[in-house]
Amino acid sequence: MINKSEYILGIDSSSIELGIGLCFGNQPIMGMSRYIRNSHAEHIAQCIKFLLSSNNVSPFDIFCAGIAVGPGSFTGLRIGIAFIKGFFLAQNAKIVSVSSLEALAASWNVTNKNIVCVFDARNNNVYWARFYKENGITRRITNDTFSSIEELKTNLKDDDIILADTLGYQKSRAFDFLEENQNFFKIEKYPIQRGLACALLANTKIQNNQYFSDCSILKPVYLNVAPVRST
Repeated sequence: MINKSEYILGIDSSSIELGIGLCFGNQPIMGMSRYIRNSHAEHIAQCIKFLLSSNNVSPFDIFCAGIAVGPGSFTGLRIGIAFIKGFFLAQNAKIVSVSSLEALAASWNVTNKNIVCVFDARNNNVYWARFYKENGITRRITNDTFSSIEELKTNLKDDDIILADTLGYQKSRAFDFLEENQNFFKIEKYPIQRGLACALLANTKIQNNQYFSDCSILKPVYLNVAPVRST
């Protein structure tokens, strides 16, 4: 018989893609995405209701939620975090903060590869971090970093898989210098499940006893600390 206390919800609203996922322990159950600009606020509740009802899961069956807290779209992050606070207002559920860059790396299906995830931060700046993917496990190599594009270039290696997100900024030219790189991928062109990745990462963090016990203290990274520049 299934122990419903092990259901974990995942939400990533850091980009133009709204990602929602559900897992049971370390087993993925279902993930879904919506790519509709400026629509997270009106669709997040609908998506989660569909996800839970499709799997006969009650909101009170959710033991934990993994929520992307940044970097990313300021408005999108606030919508996701505000929703999760309301969703768990009357529940004793654990809320786990997940890096949006880490969720992107975890959602990409490769093995034994270096992955560099990059978000356009405007004004010739980027947010980025390096990870190593091995046998389905995403291992962090660097902290989430705020730097100029020129600084990013000096940190890239020939064998890096580079995953880039313009965060919906259609006029972005931040990644033009990577267009000829065969290991460069604009993630909006690929079916990935960042919400499901958030749920699975939350499960891993719980096993390591890394989690928030009180959702009232959860905030986007922009409200907690200033971005860290690379050195």
